[in-house]
Amino acid sequence: MNNFKFYVLGNFSPNIRTFGKCKSTCYMLMGFKRIMFLDFGAGIFHDFKRIIEEKKIDFSQIIIIISHNHIDHNFSLLELSSYLEKYNRKNGTKVKVKVVMPKRSIIYSLANKSRVLDVYILNEEFKMNIGGAKFSFCKTIHKGESYATKIEYKNKVFVYTSDIARYSNKLKDFIKNSDTVLVDAGYPNKKIDNFRNYHGRTKDILNETAKQNVKKIYATHLRFFSKYEDYKKCFPINQNIELVLENNEYDLFK
Repeated sequence: MNNFKFYVLGNFSPNIRTFGKCKSTCYMLMGFKRIMFLDFGAGIFHDFKRIIEEKKIDFSQIIIIISHNHIDHNFSLLELSSYLEKYNRKNGTKVKVKVVMPKRSIIYSLANKSRVLDVYILNEEFKMNIGGAKFSFCKTIHKGESYATKIEYKNKVFVYTSDIARYSNKLKDFIKNSDTVLVDAGYPNKKIDNFRNYHGRTKDILNETAKQNVKKIYATHLRFFSKYEDYKKCFPINQNIELVLENNEYDLFK
C-alpha cells in the first residue's frame, strides 16, 4: 500500500481574539497521485507556500477540498488567488488550482470568479477518484452547508468530519467501521448553548465516534485558549485516540 500520511498545517479554531495569531484548519494529504489539501483556513498560507516551493510542487497538481465556508476553513483561498495572479503575470503562465467547495457564500463567489481557481461545487453527489482512491461526501450538522470527506483505498477507509454539532444517523453510517477518523474535538469543558449548531462537547463527539467501530480517532480543531489536558480528560476509556498537533505528520490509514 502507498505510504499515505496527512500533515497538519493548522488545527486551531480562531475567533476574534485569535484571528491572525494561530493557524486554523488545513491538512495536506500525502501518498496520492495529486497533492491534496483538506480545508485551507486562515493563517496557513505562509507554510503552504514554503512547502510548495521546497517540494517543487506543480500548482496544476493541487486539489483543495473545503468542508464548509467558514474563514477558519477557507480564508487562505483569497491569499492563494492573489499569489497565483502575480505568479502567472511574472512567469507568463496560466496556472490554475482545483478547488472543491460548497456554494452559497462570499468566499465561494470570489473563488468562482477567480481566473486562477478552478472551482467545483461540493455536495453529496460529487465524487472523485484519484489514483484508485475514492472520495465521497456526507452532509453534517453544522452552521451552514458542511460536508465530511471519506477516502477509500482498497480495503482501507479514512474520514474527515470537519466541524459538527452532533452526529446525524447518516454521518454515523458514513464513518462506521472506518480505519481512521479525523474529527472536530468540540468544546472540552462545557456545552455552549449559543453554539449548539456549531460544535458539540468533546466527550459526546468522541464517544459517538468510538461507538461506530472506528479503529483510530484523531481529535482536532482545538480552541486556541484551551489546554490539551482539557481534551484528553474527555477521551473515552480504552479507545485509540490522539490529538493532532501543528507541523506533525500522521498515518492516514491505521
